[in-house]
Amino acid sequence: MARRPRDYPQTIPSAESGRPMQRGAKLLSFKVAGRLFSYRQPGWWCSLSDPDDLEGQLVDEDNQIADMARRSAKALAEGETIFVPVVIRAIRQSCGLSQREAGLLFGAGEKAFEKYESGEISPSGPTKRLLRLAVERPDLFRKQMDAGGSADADLALKALRAGRLDDIFGSLFEPA
Repeated sequence: MARRPRDYPQTIPSAESGRPMQRGAKLLSFKVAGRLFSYRQPGWWCSLSDPDDLEGQLVDEDNQIADMARRSAKALAEGETIFVPVVIRAIRQSCGLSQREAGLLFGAGEKAFEKYESGEISPSGPTKRLLRLAVERPDLFRKQMDAGGSADADLALKALRAGRLDDIFGSLFEPA
């Protein structure tokens, strides 16, 4: 597993049966709207390989992973093809943004990403286009230190040149 929230021992006893449990990810499946979905659930398990042995314990972030899997499966079952909660979170994290920062940067509002990632609402069409761009070019969306007015002026001049309007408006953005 990629992250270990704590320095766990090799095994712990199950509170249910006393059997030894080991830390690992187990393939779990569940149905939503008649569709079967599977994901790898981290936790403490008596057996990582036996799909019928579900005796285990979830700790720390394990429950959040289970919730995210259910929310994402629900969105897939409802017809969303790509922008399910777990993908939206991954895009935001790849850009190095908090939920609030992403909402402001994408123009969706301070609480928007909290709602997208909880499955409460789906992103709008324009936000989905920006999310798609963020997947392809996360560098465009990463939080950057404020480069000051000169970087903004250079960007404005670049846009004016591309639109062939720099002859008329370019002097507005040149240093005084």
